[in-house]
Formats: sequence, C-alpha cells, structure tokens
Amino acid sequence: MREIDRRRSFRALTAASVAASVLFFIAAAICIFVSAGSLDIYLPESEEARYFVPETEGVNVTVHPDEPRLLTVTADSGARGKFFINNTRETGVGFIQTAFEYVEVLPGGIIVNKSNGNFSGCEAVCLITSIYLTLMTVIFVVSFILRCRYELFSYSTLYYGGMMLFFTVFAVNTVKCSVDLLYRPEFSFMNNVYGWLKNASSAFMYITLPFMALFVLALGISNIVLIRREGKSFVNMLGMILCVLIAGGYAGLLLLDRSLAMGSEQEMRVYGAVESSYATVFIYLEVMLMSAMLCGLISVKKKPSPDRTHIIILGCAIADDGTPLPLLRGRIDRALAFAAEQEKSGRKVIFVPSGGQGSDEVISEAESMKNYLISKGIPEERILLENKSASTQENMTFSIEKIGEVCSDPKLIFSTSGYHVLRSGMITRSLGIEAEGIGSKTKWYFWPNAFIREFIGLLASKWKQHIFWLVLFGGSFVVINLIIPL
Repeated sequence: MREIDRRRSFRALTAASVAASVLFFIAAAICIFVSAGSLDIYLPESEEARYFVPETEGVNVTVHPDEPRLLTVTADSGARGKFFINNTRETGVGFIQTAFEYVEVLPGGIIVNKSNGNFSGCEAVCLITSIYLTLMTVIFVVSFILRCRYELFSYSTLYYGGMMLFFTVFAVNTVKCSVDLLYRPEFSFMNNVYGWLKNASSAFMYITLPFMALFVLALGISNIVLIRREGKSFVNMLGMILCVLIAGGYAGLLLLDRSLAMGSEQEMRVYGAVESSYATVFIYLEVMLMSAMLCGLISVKKKPSPDRTHIIILGCAIADDGTPLPLLRGRIDRALAFAAEQEKSGRKVIFVPSGGQGSDEVISEAESMKNYLISKGIPEERILLENKSASTQENMTFSIEKIGEVCSDPKLIFSTSGYHVLRSGMITRSLGIEAEGIGSKTKWYFWPNAFIREFIGLLASKWKQHIFWLVLFGGSFVVINLIIPL
C-alpha cells in the first residue's frame, strides 16, 4: 500500500504541474485577448493627458476626468504598426507640438507602450504569472518533502531540492513586481518585470549572498582547523578551494555588472546574455550544493525502521596494527547502537563488515571490524564477513551477494560516517538495492571538508545530466535576454 500511495502522490503532483502550466498559458492568452485594443498610459508628473492627441487615424485617446495624468489609448481593428502621440499645447506664442513616445499596435490589437513595456492586459498577465509561479513553488516543496520521505536516496530528490530553492526566490520576486504593477501603476512598469526575468540568475546570486558569505566563513574556519590538525594535502584543502571559487564567482559578477553599463540595443542584449549564462552556471551549482546539504542533513537525522535483518558497515582506513581508526570505529559503534536499539523489540541483526585489504594494511578492513565487534560482545555467528571490496559500490555489491547466500528476503541498513550517508545511499539505489542508512558523528572541523568531497563525487557521478541542465537553463536565459524588450 505504501508503494501504491507513493506512486499516486507523485503522479498527482506531476499532473498538477502539467495542468497548472496549461491553465497558465490559456489564462494569459485570454487576458491578453480580452484586453486587446486598449491600454492605459500614465504620463510624467509634468504632463497632462488633455494635451495629448493621436498622430494617426485609427488610434484614439481618451482622457480620464478624475486623473489628469492618465489617458487611455484605443486602436481600431484595422490599425497596425507604430504610432506617435503628440503633446499639443498652447503657449503665449502659439501652439507647441512634441511627439510622445510611440505606442505599437501588434496583430490582434495588442497595444504596447514602447516607453515602459506595458501592454494590453499586462496587469492581469502578471497576476496570473505570480499565481502560477507560487503554485509551482508549492508543488516543488511538496514533491521535495515526499521524495525525502520515500526516495531520499534518489538523485531526482536532489534536483527537486534545487528547483524548490530557485523557484521560491523567483516566485517571491515576481509576486513583488506584480503587486507593484497592480497597486502602483503610475510608478511600476513592465520593464521592471522584464528586467527581473532577464536578470533572475544574477539577482538570485545577490539575494543569496548573505547566506553564501556565512557559508564561506564557516567553511574557511573549519578548513583552517582541519589543515592545522590533520596536515596539508589536496583533499584537506578542498574547502579552501571552494571558498576561493565562491568568492571569485561573486567578484566575476561584479566585474560583469560594471563592464558594460550602456551601449546599443544589440550590445546590451549580448551583454545580458553573457551575464545570465555566467550567473546560471553559478547558481545551478549553488542550489545543487544547498540541496545536497539539506538532503545530507535529512539523511543523517532520519530515523530508520527497527526491522532490519542485516547491517552493512562500510570500511575505511585502519591503523598500522590492524585496529580501526577513530573514523571507522565511529561507524562500527553507530551500527552497534542501532542493533542495541532494535533488539529492544526482540529483533536481532546480522553485522556485515565490508572492506578489503589495502596495500599498506596488515589485514582487511572487514577483519579489523570483525575483531572489534567480537571485542564488544558480538558472537561470531552474527558476523558475515565481506573482505574483497575496494569502493563503496563494491561494498554494497559484494555484501549483497554474501547476504543473498544466506537470506532470500533481507531488510538492509548500512552504517557509515554522517557526511557519507547521502552518496552511499544514492550508490546503493543505483545498484537496485533498497536500504536505509545511518551515520556516525565526526569531528566538527572534518565534516564540512569531507562533505565537499562527497558533493564533488555526486556531481561527477551524473556529469552528463548536469551538462544537459546547464545548457538548457543557460540557453533559456540567453533566449530571454535576446527576445524580451529592453
């Protein structure tokens, strides 16, 4: 029943997102069609609507008696093209006539104010867009929560987390632009909305700057402590490298912002496309990192069901005398703690220490763990040794083969370090193995750098997918910058 409910929930959310998208386009088209042929224009404070008259037949101007700065432009069904509206007023020396920014009548009777980008029905379209983006954000949030509950170790959960974060910020800012356009029409223009759409990626970077600054500060401090206590090595400096890359990413955005403030329309479009592409790559990696951190935290905090038959303990380096080092000992102790908790309900678990023998190790990691388990009072008949593996993937594959020889329907859980639970779970799922995970605690200064290493591993494992999404999102913002009005 749980599997059926899960599939129904995911199908319902997918159907809701498709239905919302279809309804959005239909509603937007209807609003534009109904509003076609008419557009309200607010004039600058120094101008009055009663002085403005159309230059060409087919375009009419109506002055609002209660609002001296508001005029309504209407177009006949046959009017097409660009039209100027003249500002004609009498002075002491006669009539003075100046041309106001032109309006453009598009096919279908849609009138566009070329000075600020407003068009027939733009207020309703913005309101519908805000509702749509808010609804999609809710769908992404609910999908992420359900996936964390049922498919935490699915790579799609990571994507949903990233999309949830981006859509949340995107929706909030779009709603703000729409509210301004609806309630402050004399000050707000579609150009503001266009600007937000074109610069959504760079705006996201600026909005998340405080969070990223705190992240860089915390990561830098932990990495300095790690290097002082564990020594310098490339692996131990990954955190510092990431800090430099993040700081450099923001510095690059600032340089792009200042490099080309003005120019021709074509130059501004190309500049916007370059900046958006740059920012899109950055925020894609940023939201994936945020999502991975969130999923990693949930994977460690999630309480597994106490009905496991076997617990796989993932190996790592051992001491020169063959005893587990603190990192490995933490994994074994976490497995022992889970087993003790489960035994309160009368269910005993079989321990499966997994890890081969490295070239510089006196015994295999599995044998080292077995000796430690026996020293903690675990009888040998409750230990199933797997001593051939040399990677997490082999840990899982070879352990399943061993377990399959003695149990036809195992319920699995694996024990590893806290920072390693998420990637281990994803590797396990990719092999078609259903298993829950538990994580041991590590030193506070060791965890961030180790998790960065895990995150790099997650990206590398699906690098083709990431390239695809980067090209898709980056290309979308390039198109937006090339076609949306300046």
